Amino acid sequence: MQAMFITETGGPEVLQYGELPTPVPEAQDILIEVAYAGINPADWKNRQGLLAPFRPYSFPYVIGFDAAGIVAAVGGEVTSFKPGDRVFTPTNHGQGGQGSYAQYTLAHQHRVAPVPDSLRLDQAAALPVAALTAWQALFDRGGLQPGSKVFVHGGSGGLGSFAVQFARWAGAGVAATCSTANVEYLRGLGVALAIDYQREDIASTLRAWAPDGVDLLVNAVGVSSLPGELDLIRRGGTLVSIPTLVDDGDMAAATAAAQAVQVKHLYSMMDDSQCAATLSRIAALVAQGDITLPPIREFPLTAAAEAHRVIQSGHNRGKLILKVADLE
Repeated sequence: MQAMFITETGGPEVLQYGELPTPVPEAQDILIEVAYAGINPADWKNRQGLLAPFRPYSFPYVIGFDAAGIVAAVGGEVTSFKPGDRVFTPTNHGQGGQGSYAQYTLAHQHRVAPVPDSLRLDQAAALPVAALTAWQALFDRGGLQPGSKVFVHGGSGGLGSFAVQFARWAGAGVAATCSTANVEYLRGLGVALAIDYQREDIASTLRAWAPDGVDLLVNAVGVSSLPGELDLIRRGGTLVSIPTLVDDGDMAAATAAAQAVQVKHLYSMMDDSQCAATLSRIAALVAQGDITLPPIREFPLTAAAEAHRVIQSGHNRGKLILKVADLE
């Protein structure tokens, strides 16, 4: 198969295009012919070697968590899918398997969900990691309740775009930060308060909206970009930090500081708990029109390095995807 891979960690220039063996599914795996691979901030950090403490690096190494495509083959114990099915998944990459920047990738059947008929494969590829991370941060860890006030720091990226919509859908009032260019975009997603961090003071603007502090704060940007974040949360509230691997500060000290002011502080990385079921629920919300997909920018697989430069800049709106094959 053709794939984009690395033989060493480093900058975008280490990505190279070439031929690798096609993976073979084990008993509970599904072999997926990839139409589109989603791109996430974790991908450039993975490329640079920042995920080495969490996973093995075996070169040549294929990056990429998200995939949408067609089932090509199934392992002997797979009963829920068959060749020809349209599916999407965060793949086995988080568990050490090769990634989705390739013609074929593997995913355990419990990480695979069907693509609704009303969704295209490029749309489905934009969902897995970003949407799952947002969902788990808000509901599984953050315990979001209807009527609560939620603040998403970093609301216009892929993860943030889903987080603000999930919170609004669940009946919360939502505030979020963004650049000047994205204020109207966030308002269009139903955000009650879009805070332009380039022109407004985040703390004073948020306090005017939530004088007693918000119930839940999700920080998807990094600790240094939101000084005094505990002061923005009510006593008894919750802070969920999405680990960035590059701007997380002293986690133990931050957790202790939160406990001292009666704030629950959690770090939330996406895992595969209830993965397929949650993906199916999210896809249904998109298909029903309850959730709007963020803007999607497409690159050919061979332009993965260019796409990495864009997402590594930290100023991208919505989602980036790689087109691997024309399967629709």
